[in-house]
Amino acid sequence: MPKMFARRAAATLLALAQPTTAWAATLKIYPVLVALDDKTPVETMTIENSGDAPARMQVRVVAWRQDNGQDLFEETRDILANPPLFEIAAGGQQIARFGLRTAATPTEKSYRVFLEEIPTDRPTAAGEIRTLLRVSIPIFVTAPGAQASLTWQLTATNDRQLTLTARNEGSAHVHLNRLDLKRADGTALATRQESIYILPGATRSFLFDMQRPVGGGEKLTLEAATGQRSLTAQLVLQSASHAGGTR
Repeated sequence: MPKMFARRAAATLLALAQPTTAWAATLKIYPVLVALDDKTPVETMTIENSGDAPARMQVRVVAWRQDNGQDLFEETRDILANPPLFEIAAGGQQIARFGLRTAATPTEKSYRVFLEEIPTDRPTAAGEIRTLLRVSIPIFVTAPGAQASLTWQLTATNDRQLTLTARNEGSAHVHLNRLDLKRADGTALATRQESIYILPGATRSFLFDMQRPVGGGEKLTLEAATGQRSLTAQLVLQSASHAGGTR
């Protein structure tokens, strides 16, 4: 999976095989998040090829939803990608445009654009390995006032392993970058640092291996970094037989 950063950052993708590889494609893509709405129905993306060979690319947009912690994709005509196929010369760039073909709804709609490298006719030398690039970038169709709203549940597997479940009950996605669990006195217990999107209505679970043992009923502090702001929640550790959530 490609690493995703803040919207205005750039993603540099380098396809390198083994040391015998004679050449590789390097693409720089920005922005790495596309936001569309009724007032901004068209956005552009720049793809730069700083490698030493042409790159032939295919662009596909799919509808994106989440179920049981899994990303699911479906064909869609809601967003038009233009051009759908192109070739970028070494040192060149291409502008791709994404146009909204449906009205925004009160709940944010989620999509993914897949940029996939297509094999060229260039012959490979003996011992050369060619790795094709494939990158996925989110597209969100937003509506005024749409916001994420997370509830949390913390369940003990044993005294050294916990499961944190996050449910987004809001109308917009949330992008988590880091999760920290601490005792009430600030003692660090566990950290997870990764890029995770939780779409509206979706649930995601995270397994934590604890640095120190914890007991049922203990109050823990969760700090969640979203890239735009930090969220803090006070959670009570539950046994697997209990349910409930905390905002």
